[in-house]
Amino acid sequence: MMKQVAIYARVSTGEQTPDNQLRELRAVAARMGWQVVEEFVDHGVSGAKGRDRRPAYDRLYRAILRRELDLLMA
Repeated sequence: MMKQVAIYARVSTGEQTPDNQLRELRAVAARMGWQVVEEFVDHGVSGAKGRDRRPAYDRLYRAILRRELDLLMA
């Protein structure tokens, strides 16, 4: 059975882009034969902020609680 995985990427400033993170993580998933079912990306948000300031992280957290994913890549 193929693993259902999610990717979480975050950049701290609006000038940065998560493209490099996403590209590398997608490549690993493909190499491992995993299916990426969703990508959660927070743009311009410090990692020190709580879930209330990181909407993608909050959605990811809820998906984990509902056991919708087999693996998380970050």
